[in-house]
Amino acid sequence: MSFKIGPIVGAITILLGSGAAFAEDSQRYVTVGHDKLGNSIALDTKTIKGTTYKLYGMYGDGIFETTFNASCTESRLFLNHIAIYSSGGELLQEDKEKGEIPFVADSSPGKGMQFVCEKIGARGW
Repeated sequence: MSFKIGPIVGAITILLGSGAAFAEDSQRYVTVGHDKLGNSIALDTKTIKGTTYKLYGMYGDGIFETTFNASCTESRLFLNHIAIYSSGGELLQEDKEKGEIPFVADSSPGKGMQFVCEKIGARGW
């Protein structure tokens, strides 16, 4: 089963693995951290809806997509969805368990939240 992510997996993989991407992709994906192997974790600026945002990172030959929702005024962060995709964009695994996670400013989810809260002009950001 392939989703919309299929056509962009290659661009995301190039960006995350080597740090290089096409000009349009480099503006779309903002690096917000790195995994333990040094691969970038990127915020997809085109999919931000209100305070909901997605982060992408390398996972084997494919990528993972994690969706978060930020409560900027309360400095609270919520995990909404995790999906793992093959290099061809096929959904391999999905976890829809939702819940609050600690806001850590220096973490990738925390930096993504800061970007989103600043973008919407939330007070205190």
